[in-house]
Amino acid sequence: MDFTIVTPSFRQLEQLECCIASIADQEGVSVEHIVQDGGTKGFEEFAQKMEERWPDRPGYRRVMVSEPDQGMYDAINRGLKKATGSICAYLNCDEQYQTGVLRRVRELAELNPSDEVWVGDVVVVEDGGQALCQRKVLPPTLRHTWTCHLGALTAATFFRRRLVGQGLLFNPTYRAAADAEWFTRILRSGRQPRRLGFVCATFMEGKENLGLSPVAQEERSRLNQTAPRWMRILSWAWVLEHRMRRWLGGCHHPNDVAYSLFLGDADQRSHRVARRLRTSWPGRLWQK
Repeated sequence: MDFTIVTPSFRQLEQLECCIASIADQEGVSVEHIVQDGGTKGFEEFAQKMEERWPDRPGYRRVMVSEPDQGMYDAINRGLKKATGSICAYLNCDEQYQTGVLRRVRELAELNPSDEVWVGDVVVVEDGGQALCQRKVLPPTLRHTWTCHLGALTAATFFRRRLVGQGLLFNPTYRAAADAEWFTRILRSGRQPRRLGFVCATFMEGKENLGLSPVAQEERSRLNQTAPRWMRILSWAWVLEHRMRRWLGGCHHPNDVAYSLFLGDADQRSHRVARRLRTSWPGRLWQK
């Protein structure tokens, strides 16, 4: 398999249906989709519905498992341990891949076999699919990620499966900040993520966002405290550096963005164009 995509799931079947569709309609690659559910009521019936709508075919396989877990990152780790694809990623229920994005990632991976981690752009949408903003992503740096904030979005993060074999799984003791902790270990190992430079996914902004919760704030503080003291003292400098990198990298330049997504139980994507789409995320200007 070219790809293994893991989706952690719990009580989000309506959104999960669209997430599944956005992986099942990828063309030009072989992909397995592992849905790791934490025990949602009615999951078996839902799995049967998905089998009828998106049956397995040559180059596409879906594995749907429902079992108790210790949270989202434990579920992701369980899925990654089952992976057979050369490139892995995880996609949450409220996220969807863009048309043909996996083929584009594979082509870049083949051109650069030494690269192990890739980060791409995301369009943030509201319920109904209207675009709120675009997030242009640069490869994160260690000092900023460790002491301030993770600038990458996991909906558009891909990595070689060999990292899983080397023990680079997510730390399930973090229930909200495991992404930042994982990237910290990646960067400390000397690996340098590659910028994809195109929109890979949509992320649906919801009323409840774990990344903005008090749990996330507490865990972010806990992760910060593991950084060297000198690095923490200079965190203001890393914030300035990060914002300058984004400005120089064109991340604050609004432009027209074409994107597509599944809505409800539609069999086809809704294709849209957002004109001069803003790059700042409403309500998150305070983030470092």
